[in-house]
Amino acid sequence: MLKPSLFSLYTGLAFALLTGCNEDNPKGHNPASSGLPILGPMEIMEGKDGRTDTVFREFPEIALEDQYGVGFHHDSLKGQIRVVDFFFASCPGICIDMSLHMAKLYAQAQQIPSRIPSKITPPIGLRFISYTIDPQRDTREVLADYAERHGVKPSSRQWLLLRGKEEEIHRLAEQYYLLSAGADRGAPGGFLHSGQFLLIDPKGRIRGLYDGTQWADCEILQRDIALLQEEFGNR
Repeated sequence: MLKPSLFSLYTGLAFALLTGCNEDNPKGHNPASSGLPILGPMEIMEGKDGRTDTVFREFPEIALEDQYGVGFHHDSLKGQIRVVDFFFASCPGICIDMSLHMAKLYAQAQQIPSRIPSKITPPIGLRFISYTIDPQRDTREVLADYAERHGVKPSSRQWLLLRGKEEEIHRLAEQYYLLSAGADRGAPGGFLHSGQFLLIDPKGRIRGLYDGTQWADCEILQRDIALLQEEFGNR
């Protein structure tokens, strides 16, 4: 029976936070054909024979709904590239810039021809996923209004704002996406969370982390989306 090494979980997290936005590949790392690192979520499993293996975590199935009250299942994202973040609609701080930048990425992805260059026609599907960490206040009506104010058409399924049980969303952020998220009475708006955008490949693996409050980082994200489109489109 294989068992996870707790040390590997923490080192994996530290590696992701330290290297996710770097343009250069760390020494000794074996990147995929796109040149982008594979950051996780993964665990190093050790067997009775002392051998170890890298195992990617299965996505935890939790009950979620989008801004229109439609039930959401992560299986619907298989085979697609995703840009993921965590936010809450009443956030008075970093969420403001994050949502403006996500909206800009979304708007540019709608344009034809796409502002995101790709040699693949048609390109691999691209989705934007935002999880609210404050689902009690962020009702479906609040999220629908928030989406509309950021340019999301009701008929669009490309940018989804998701809500579920608060504790499950926080656990999802920390244990699967390797980001911080949680309630904090001393924080503006009552919550603390990471300001990063995650780039997820069609296999559900983290391939990059980017400062969602800085448009310069979002431009690097756009470039990396194109690299993933070519990596998976050429298979």
